[in-house]
Amino acid sequence: MLTNELLFLSILTLCLVCLLFILLGYLTIRKAFEIRKRKKVKEYSEIFNPLITSILIEGVLSRKLTPENILQQTAIEQLLIKYTKVIEGKEEKERLSQLASLYLSDYYQKRIQSRKWSTRMNTLYHIEDFNMINLAEDVFRMLQRKRLTQQELIHILRTLALFQFEQLFDLLTTRYQDLTEFDYRHILIPLEQKRFDQYVLHFHHAGGALQKAIIDVIASKKEITYIVFLENIFSSYSGEIKLRALKALAEIGYVKNIAPYMNLLYSDKWEERMVAVKLIGSLKEQSAIPRLIELLHDQTWWVRAQAGQAISQFTTGKEILLNVLETSTDTFAKDMAWEWLHKGE
Repeated sequence: MLTNELLFLSILTLCLVCLLFILLGYLTIRKAFEIRKRKKVKEYSEIFNPLITSILIEGVLSRKLTPENILQQTAIEQLLIKYTKVIEGKEEKERLSQLASLYLSDYYQKRIQSRKWSTRMNTLYHIEDFNMINLAEDVFRMLQRKRLTQQELIHILRTLALFQFEQLFDLLTTRYQDLTEFDYRHILIPLEQKRFDQYVLHFHHAGGALQKAIIDVIASKKEITYIVFLENIFSSYSGEIKLRALKALAEIGYVKNIAPYMNLLYSDKWEERMVAVKLIGSLKEQSAIPRLIELLHDQTWWVRAQAGQAISQFTTGKEILLNVLETSTDTFAKDMAWEWLHKGE
């Protein structure tokens, strides 16, 4: 009995050792293949690099730059990826996009249909980086996939926004109404003004998350052309939307009539006081200085900090802060005045 068990264990051990040797052999061969592949791609890159450089600078295509196999295509892709990080000229970027469209379109059309999530995502990133507008319909068709991750969905929609895809507005206002504020903002930022105006006109019918995203995009771009729109939102809405409109006005730093915003310096809501202070500071409204000094003594740190920053923006800001530091009996106000006096030192 014991002899049979030892024999069985010996055979089992031998089998495991054989499996390990087979696995080691497989990994060694695969590693050698990968090294050979990378070496070949590098060789092709050295051949193609001067050709691509010449095309990007001079705009003249070369018949020598015609990939005949997947490794040559990989070499061209890697070179174009490197160039996306260094070229800045508009014409050069357009030429790079043309090159990518010419040599990588068929390759990417297959890859975005891959079963592997990582392959599809990486391809989407490259399509965006190369601005391959010719693949807009292919990217759009990806939305028909049954198993689509949230990250994939948002990147598809953002890519369509980058391409100024006409059907995007309908997608966001009918099919995808439950995205987060962050997602909407991420998608809307690349839109040109003509496309973005569709969302501004739709604002009153949009959900809260989309409304906030629209306002935040205007604020981030500091679009002064939307001042009237923001002021209308501020005067007709309440709560978070009203506050967002006020924040956007503060970011842009301009309003047509300052009176309604001066009253907010006395708001019982600290968020409104804080944002109103930021706006007043941007506008450098002299008549607000006495109230800004009072707000240096506010019970909320955020309001005090914003008041200090606002005062520092005035030409007499240092003198005002120094006076508060020397005369105030409020420790918090003195600390804030000292902080803004020494800001940037």
